[in-house]
Amino acid sequence: MTKQTTILTLVLALASPVAIACNPAEGSGQCGYLGADGIYNSRIDADESYQRLYYNNTYIEPAPVYRPPPPPPPPTHNCTAREEGGKLCADTRPGHIGSSFSTNAAGDFDGPKAETYPDGTLKRITNYHNGEVGEVTDYYPNGTIESVMPHQNGEIHGTVKHYRENGTLEYDITYCNGETCGEQHNYDEQGNIVKIIRWGANGDAEEQRDYDEQGNIVKITRFNANGDVESVQEITPGSQAHATAKKSRRKS
Repeated sequence: MTKQTTILTLVLALASPVAIACNPAEGSGQCGYLGADGIYNSRIDADESYQRLYYNNTYIEPAPVYRPPPPPPPPTHNCTAREEGGKLCADTRPGHIGSSFSTNAAGDFDGPKAETYPDGTLKRITNYHNGEVGEVTDYYPNGTIESVMPHQNGEIHGTVKHYRENGTLEYDITYCNGETCGEQHNYDEQGNIVKIIRWGANGDAEEQRDYDEQGNIVKITRFNANGDVESVQEITPGSQAHATAKKSRRKS
């Protein structure tokens, strides 16, 4: 082989897209052109092996596999029909045992709706009539009543009563169509009145009277239309009431 022939062979080998495997120690086991699936004697055969691999690589759609739908979630309520129409449903979810509601034939809440604490203790009872809220009673975790709130036309309306956890009445306050109105009475644990607040039609306090343990008025605070303190009367039992002027400030 002449020097020119040797150089030409090397150039052709380097330009070829396939590698030449000629060293058995490298794992080829024979000399030739490395193709897609073995060693070939010619570069053309090795190239064609890659082309066959490419053209034969056709995608086969896998056979459809039936996967059943996931099971439906467990029911949240156990419902039974009411004689007058509608249904009565008891909550079956963990942490809601004891909660229940009832509906009329139209599907509106009708009757008591009970909500419970996670341990099953009663938390709230909301009384409905054909979808309209009536009286709402809240309970402390120990089972005593916390508050009673009457409703009318979707608004708090009537006398709201709030109790301490020991069962004694803390205060009662009157609402008119969702706004405070009339008087609010605050009581000590012995049931004595300690404060009376008179509310205006706009829901702002107009006057507050404070009482001592014997039921005597000891202070009268009046508020202006903005709800700021207008004047304060300090009263000593058995003496003449006297007024003290105060700078305007928002009632806390």
